[in-house]
Amino acid sequence: MAGIFARLTSPLRHIDADPDQLVLEAYQLLQDAKKNHGVWPAMAAYTGMATVKIQIAQYLKEHRG
Repeated sequence: MAGIFARLTSPLRHIDADPDQLVLEAYQLLQDAKKNHGVWPAMAAYTGMATVKIQIAQYLKEHRG
């Protein structure tokens, strides 16, 4: 029962995004991170955002599919 309540109250429930598009955007961010090889703050920012986009895409596929 807790899982149902968590999904009903989840702030992610309101995200209106295409999971496939999020994965493509994540891929582009990883390519940008590669271009900034050696610049650790930039690489961390790009890979962090890519990770978030992939996690949201996974959530959307699991709970809306």
